[in-house]
Amino acid sequence: MKKGIPKTDESKSQNSWPIDMLVKGDVYVVNQFGAHEDGPTVGDNLGNSIYTKSGNGIVYDGAIRDINGLREIGGFTSLFRSYHPSHHLNNPDGELNTTLVGINYPTRIGNATVMPGDVVLGRDGGVIFIPPHLVERVVKTSEIVRLRDMFGHERLRQQAYTPGQIDSRWTDEIEKDFSKWLNEHLDELPVPKEQIQEYLKTRTW
Repeated sequence: MKKGIPKTDESKSQNSWPIDMLVKGDVYVVNQFGAHEDGPTVGDNLGNSIYTKSGNGIVYDGAIRDINGLREIGGFTSLFRSYHPSHHLNNPDGELNTTLVGINYPTRIGNATVMPGDVVLGRDGGVIFIPPHLVERVVKTSEIVRLRDMFGHERLRQQAYTPGQIDSRWTDEIEKDFSKWLNEHLDELPVPKEQIQEYLKTRTW
């Protein structure tokens, strides 16, 4: 227990303990086991504090509350299971219906295991967690995939190839065309020129 804080206040504010530890760049990740009614532990008060301390939003496997207030926090981009206006203290005795079991511990969000220090990538209703030692590899691979998609989309609009050809393993002819396309657009693409040149050195055409 923290010095100077009454036990009653301390025990009722478990959801804020991890927030006190946040620093810039952190992400508040919580497994609330999908709790919906009488489950929310995060509303717009905690949301404002989380965003102020971390500059990020949350990944929350459960329901949130005060959704309109949270939407007013500009960069509070978050992923959560659902929304409900109730509260996890919402019972006749005012007792918690959940308890904190660990901070900076391995946890589960859906089918993913999350470790402290993992990089969080969330987009369009999905989220993945990337171990730090794999981040560089993931970024470089994703940039190459992005370039291949740009090339594929352009060639499909030109009707140079069929969707079946682009959506399956590329033939040597298409791979050669892709390498040629990369060379021709080195200065226009959204990936550093040096990285594209490094990638081209590893190819045989």
